[in-house]
Amino acid sequence: MEQSTIILYAMIVLVLIGIPVILAKKSGKSPMEMLFGKRGSKGLFGARKNESGDTASPDSKPQAGKQTNSNRNDFMDLISRLATYARRNHFRLIIPGTLSCDGKIAVLTALILTRSGVVGVNCFGFGGRVVAAEGEEDWTQVMNGKESTFPSPVKKNREQEKLVRQVLSEVGWADTDVEIVGVFTSPSLWLSNATGTNCYKKDDAMKYLKSDRFMGDNGLDSKALDEVLQPRIVRVKGKKEENQEEGEA
Repeated sequence: MEQSTIILYAMIVLVLIGIPVILAKKSGKSPMEMLFGKRGSKGLFGARKNESGDTASPDSKPQAGKQTNSNRNDFMDLISRLATYARRNHFRLIIPGTLSCDGKIAVLTALILTRSGVVGVNCFGFGGRVVAAEGEEDWTQVMNGKESTFPSPVKKNREQEKLVRQVLSEVGWADTDVEIVGVFTSPSLWLSNATGTNCYKKDDAMKYLKSDRFMGDNGLDSKALDEVLQPRIVRVKGKKEENQEEGEA
């Protein structure tokens, strides 16, 4: 009985080793790749793990090939999602969210007036890999082998929040809750160390906006607030419009 058990175990081991070897010869991959897969891909025994111990996913790193910043289509995709989100939840959506404030302008992609407060959406178009920094230090972008820094989105969001709060105070809505959400619109972005910054990739931002945090009802009259904010909205003119006006003059 013991001898037959040993023979059975030996046959199982041979099969487990033999199958990857045969498949490896046909596919051109090594037996180890057939068993466990390349880093971030699936083999016979599931996904391998990256160096940090987390299972790699296709969306966790930039796509192969030349990396680019986001484009107009990426931006318009977000606008479309925000419009659908606001419509389905009966929120007010102000696009662009550019409010005048004592000679300054709160430059936001959009303002969402919910039943519990105001949410500002601040877009960033960086692609490649973006690494967040502590506090309000500059963030780092690594794209196509080149590294550069840019001003902290956290700092920018705080500046915009301050301006929005000042406008709300001036129009008699000082007690309104305000939150600014940073959104990176590039679909191929790899965002690192951004936990707690209130900055997200596009899909994650939409998930956050759909959370219970924004679905409460504090009795805010979004229609009335929209009406008092309209006179403070600044329409940013493009160069084409400016040239047209100069020609008319």
